[in-house]
Amino acid sequence: MLVLAAPALSQRTIVQQTGLDWTRERPAIKVQVLGQVRNPGLHTLQAYDRVANAVGVAGGPNEQASIRSVVLIRGGQPIDTLDLYRYMTQNRQEENPEVRDGDIVFFPLAENMVTIAGQVFRPGKYEIKQGERLMDAIVMAGGFTPIATRENIKVQNIARLDSVISIDFKRLSIDRDPALDIPLQEGDIITVPTTPTTITVVGQVQKGGTFPFEPGTLLSYYIGMAGGYAERASTGNIRINRWGGKAVKGKESTTMEPGDVVVVGEMQIKGWRDYINLLAQVTTMGFIVWQVARVQ
Repeated sequence: MLVLAAPALSQRTIVQQTGLDWTRERPAIKVQVLGQVRNPGLHTLQAYDRVANAVGVAGGPNEQASIRSVVLIRGGQPIDTLDLYRYMTQNRQEENPEVRDGDIVFFPLAENMVTIAGQVFRPGKYEIKQGERLMDAIVMAGGFTPIATRENIKVQNIARLDSVISIDFKRLSIDRDPALDIPLQEGDIITVPTTPTTITVVGQVQKGGTFPFEPGTLLSYYIGMAGGYAERASTGNIRINRWGGKAVKGKESTTMEPGDVVVVGEMQIKGWRDYINLLAQVTTMGFIVWQVARVQ
């Protein structure tokens, strides 16, 4: 979860004047911080302190707290609902107002929670507001990591796990297709898979296996990594299964992509050993006939 980092403020204000330092005590005020915080109760602050300071002295929000619907109560009446996420991530100072003596800062239970797993910088549970969409949640989670998938992001809901929405990564994150930036619902689970980092070569090669992907490399490089073609390899029958399900015909000049699986096919000549043996015998017989003709 997000941790509320209240700015550290001194108990005293130091003012520079005519080259001399002098200090004055700020008046103490009493503020209640209630609800889902680690140390609820009445706390002492100084005048001009803000909501974030009050949260700090209360130990910060707990695991169940909403930080996006914090209620500031003054004179027994709610006067504002604050989104401390916007304060922390966007420096929106209006979401972190000053508190006054007798104020109450109330943290309700979080609602409309979604879960983000996989290749984002801060996977976890996040509270969404009405109208927020997939990219809003991904931004809250710190954005995509460098090895985030280039294929499909999965969105499913805890209430209906058998229903999965697949979101094309490129169209969402690069093309910014608004149709894919779907609205979210409470209980949604967003999974950003990892981009594969290997190439696999199997079939008619000397030593098939899985090899590290190197950007910009060609199929011929991985055939070499696999020890070259086997005796019965068919260089015209190479199949590349791309990550995500697409299959293409492979040539040695084909540029490879992470996650590719290369299958080198087998030569399809029936009785090829017999054919080669027969060809060798015919060649030998022709040579013998030629030698006999020379002697005559």
